[in-house]
Amino acid sequence: MSNRKHRDNQEICARKVRELAQTGVNKHCFECNQPGVTYIDITVGCFVCTSCSGMLRGLNPPHRVKSISMTTFSQQEVEFLQNHGNEVGRRTWLFTFDPKTDGCFDARDTRKLKEFLQDKYERKKWHFSKSKIRRDVNESPWGPGVQAVPAPHGPAQNQPPPGHPLNPTVRTTRTLSQSQLSIWDRAPAVSPADSCTEGFTRPGTISSRMGHQNHPSSFPALPRPSGTQRHTRIVSIT
Repeated sequence: MSNRKHRDNQEICARKVRELAQTGVNKHCFECNQPGVTYIDITVGCFVCTSCSGMLRGLNPPHRVKSISMTTFSQQEVEFLQNHGNEVGRRTWLFTFDPKTDGCFDARDTRKLKEFLQDKYERKKWHFSKSKIRRDVNESPWGPGVQAVPAPHGPAQNQPPPGHPLNPTVRTTRTLSQSQLSIWDRAPAVSPADSCTEGFTRPGTISSRMGHQNHPSSFPALPRPSGTQRHTRIVSIT
């Protein structure tokens, strides 16, 4: 029973691979663009022809290719192909490729095809990581001479890259000039206790500092002692 179920799963996976090979741009070889694909490049998840599959095996490191009709596929391989394919491979490995500047070649020229595959996979000449957009994201926008405050210790999930303008861990710092430092040095040091005492003992002091010199102090007057408390005598009993 288990062997039969295993064969059924293999047949389902093989049928899904054949369906993917007949979908959209997957019907043309990812390397030479010739119609009719017979192999799968498992390394990058693309569909290729028989001639290009042999070229891919000769790269460094060699690519792992499998025949569509002569081999079996696992469920993981099918999911990998569903998430990739020739269109995703083009946006990844040929992101910056321009036929006008990089040139075109005849697919029947095996030497040119081999050089193309080496530039494509070994040197990653047109890979997305080599694009200007990727470099602009990684480069820091801060100008020279700006000091960055190091980020505090702890997890840094959901934060922009270090060079991003919105990164909260990068700030500019300013230093005081010598003239500003001298002003601070000449200012008299006043403790919090002295400032509170001065405010209570000198009427109008706080209001004058606030720019209202003609108004009396806003503090309430202290209660006067009553007549009974004023003439209290202390009688001692001997």
